[in-house]
Amino acid sequence: MDTPNLETERLILRKIHQDDINEIFNCWMQDEDVSRYMYWKASNDISDTKKFVEFELGKIADDKWNRWIIILKETSKIIGTCLIYFNEDENNWDISYNLGKKFWGKGYISEAMSTVMKYAKEVLKVKECIAIHATENLASGRIIKNLGFVYVKDVPYECSGGDIITTGRFYKCVF
Repeated sequence: MDTPNLETERLILRKIHQDDINEIFNCWMQDEDVSRYMYWKASNDISDTKKFVEFELGKIADDKWNRWIIILKETSKIIGTCLIYFNEDENNWDISYNLGKKFWGKGYISEAMSTVMKYAKEVLKVKECIAIHATENLASGRIIKNLGFVYVKDVPYECSGGDIITTGRFYKCVF
């Protein structure tokens, strides 16, 4: 099953397209402030964005990997991405998201992820999901709690491609 398009009041969530490379690169992939608390590392080399897009295109038909590009309806521009996937190594569903820096603090991720969580529960029939954020990333912690996740424990956490090793806050959401 392909990742479906989802819609909110202000956003369109759709699968990734090959021609998204430049917008993704310019919006967040080269921004160290965005990658600071992410597993991936920012890069000024657009070929790294091409690799990301190729990887995501290869996952579109995988119903255990649902990545959406977040489009702002008002401008039709890409502003970020969000994901719910089944982590085979950990045997659990997990969420992830990121947003271009100029779109922070406007409630877009909460809006997008609320819709993703509803899809996970109603369509994917997910019963339980986890989320982890770097303890320093307080904004992400607020989003995760507002989505209904409950703190479980602290865990080791690697950010920015492993350049930053810190502590993560591990949360669980039961539907």
